[in-house]
Amino acid sequence: MPLSGHPPVSDKHVQTVSALVETNRSLTIRELAQDTGLAPSTVLHILKDRLKMRKTASKWITHDLTDMQKLQRYEASRTLLLRYECIITIDESCIRFYEPQLKHQSDEWRHYGSP
Repeated sequence: MPLSGHPPVSDKHVQTVSALVETNRSLTIRELAQDTGLAPSTVLHILKDRLKMRKTASKWITHDLTDMQKLQRYEASRTLLLRYECIITIDESCIRFYEPQLKHQSDEWRHYGSP
């Protein structure tokens, strides 16, 4: 029985939305609605309730330092070592990348529990 306000959603519609999301996980609900001809609320219902997906808000990128950044980090570390005898650091091979003005561009649809 469909939810009040929601027309019945066919398995074909669910498969269509699923296929589009699998090809491009950063599609917005509006883009998916335009591509499928469905209402945005129906697309959202399919994504959240039928496919059990959610939108993640940021992504991980590898952190590659330029030579100048390496030199600056070396100088900062050297200064700290002169001030303090012991410094504990953590591996910095990856950083969290976040730019508020571009946040929506890094959003991706993911299944609940997926990394």
